[in-house]
Amino acid sequence: MNSNYPDERMVFVDLETAGLDPWRPIIQIAAIAVDSNLRELERFEAKLKFTRKFADPKSLRKASYSPELWKREAKPSIHVMKQFSALLRRHATVDQISSKGAPFSVAQLVAHNGAFDGRFLRAWYDRFDKFLPASPRVFCTLQRALWLFQEDKSLTPPPDFALRTLCHYFGVTLKSDEAHEALNDVRATVDLYRAILEYRRNRQQPLIACG
Repeated sequence: MNSNYPDERMVFVDLETAGLDPWRPIIQIAAIAVDSNLRELERFEAKLKFTRKFADPKSLRKASYSPELWKREAKPSIHVMKQFSALLRRHATVDQISSKGAPFSVAQLVAHNGAFDGRFLRAWYDRFDKFLPASPRVFCTLQRALWLFQEDKSLTPPPDFALRTLCHYFGVTLKSDEAHEALNDVRATVDLYRAILEYRRNRQQPLIACG
């Protein structure tokens, strides 16, 4: 990001879902908003109530799902959506023009495997017939890493581009006992973005936006 634009912000997001298909429920969402210098401005985390019959049991086992914890902490999906939308609007710095020509702003989302999170968020909002106040183009740390290894042949690529693998490669802390926990994963995604950005700055190579 360019510090010459002090109002420019991004919202990093991570979802835990009850399956790989976008019609499956989102069971947990976490977000961290940062400014143009990647300083944290605000964070958000919520567990969502969901109907078990729509969940893939295998995905629930991979996620940090606990029936007891969700019974205590989970909130109705529409309530969480309203809170998340309010956060996005507080950090909306991407200018848009409506179909009627009126200017408005939306947030810039960032995720690891942004296409996946983007599809789930759009499907979630569509189910409630609500507007997602974020740019449809989700920036992606996975794609950013792919570009890095494509352009810098001095680097030996990792065996895969999973968040855990890339965090280990760049020295970013991601606790193994908290993997697939949304807030921990979104913290790691922010740190991974910082690490890749710092590497490229040290190599004095031009940045390539992805999304």
